[in-house]
Amino acid sequence: MTVREILIAMARRWYVVLALLAMALLLGMLLLRDGGVYSTRTVVSFMFPTSTSLSASNGTTDESLIAFAGAVAQEINNGRPAATYSEDAAPFYGAGVREGVLVSLPYSGNQWATDFSVAEVEIQVVGRSREWVEETQADLVAKVLRLAEERQDELAVPTDQRIEISVVPLTLAIERIVAGRVGTLAAFAALVAAALLVAGWVAARWESASALPRSSAARVTRGRVPARARPLPAKEVRP
Repeated sequence: MTVREILIAMARRWYVVLALLAMALLLGMLLLRDGGVYSTRTVVSFMFPTSTSLSASNGTTDESLIAFAGAVAQEINNGRPAATYSEDAAPFYGAGVREGVLVSLPYSGNQWATDFSVAEVEIQVVGRSREWVEETQADLVAKVLRLAEERQDELAVPTDQRIEISVVPLTLAIERIVAGRVGTLAAFAALVAAALLVAGWVAARWESASALPRSSAARVTRGRVPARARPLPAKEVRP
C-alpha cells in the first residue's frame, strides 16, 4: 500500500488510531508518575598494609589485591562472578533497573579480554526510596569489610600485615535520578510516533482483510449469468 492509501485507511479506521493514541498517553502518564529513583555507587578500596588512598604506591593496582577484592565480591554475589557491562561507567539504573544491587569490580576489558585493573569493590544500589538505598548500602559495605577481615583471620595474617580496606567517602552520596523536561518530551514524542505507526499498520491490514471478501464476491457475480439473461429452452412444435 502507498502512503496515501495508508492515510485513507487510518481515516476510515479512526477509532483504531484514537485507541492506540489513548494507550500511548496513558503509558506516558504512568511514566510521569514514576517519580524517579535513588542511586548510589560506593567504592571500597583494598590497599597494602599501612597504606592510605593518598599514598603513591598503595597497591590498588597489585594483582594479588585485585584477586582478593574479586574473591570478596564473588562471595557477596553468592559465588557468581561479578556482572560486567560493555561500558563500566554506565550507571546501574541505565539498564532499566528500578530496584536492585550490583556488586562488581571496575572493569576495563572488552568482549575479547577480561581486565580488572583496580583493587576496588563497587557497590551500586538503586531503589524507589532513599531509606531503602541507604540501609542496603550500609549493609553491603559492612558485609565487604566483615568478609575481608574474616578471610584474613582464616589465614592468620598478623595485624601489622593485614590489607588496608577503606570506603571512599565521596562515594557514599545518594542521588535522586529523575527525567528532565527534554527527556520527558522526547519520551512522549516517541510513544506517539510508535502509536501512529502501529495504528497505520493495523488500519492497513484491516482494510486489506475487508477488501478480500468484496473482491471475491465481485468475481463470483461476474462469473454468473443472470436468470433473466439465460435463453429459454426451445419448445417442441408438433405438426
